[in-house]
Amino acid sequence: MQRVVKVFVLSSASGAPHPGPEFPVGASTLDGLQEAARTELAARGQRVRAVSHTPTGLLAYVEDLP
Repeated sequence: MQRVVKVFVLSSASGAPHPGPEFPVGASTLDGLQEAARTELAARGQRVRAVSHTPTGLLAYVEDLP
């Protein structure tokens, strides 16, 4: 199965998360989708705070690493 990950970046400066780039992930299970999203976000240099399932895909909250 494939799902789209919607990303929101947490920023300590503004306090409010702002949208980041969306991307697709694929896996055979829902847990696998979460792991694939975490792996991709880490490869992009982001610290994952949370990944959750939504009816339309996955939602991720991240912080950019310095």
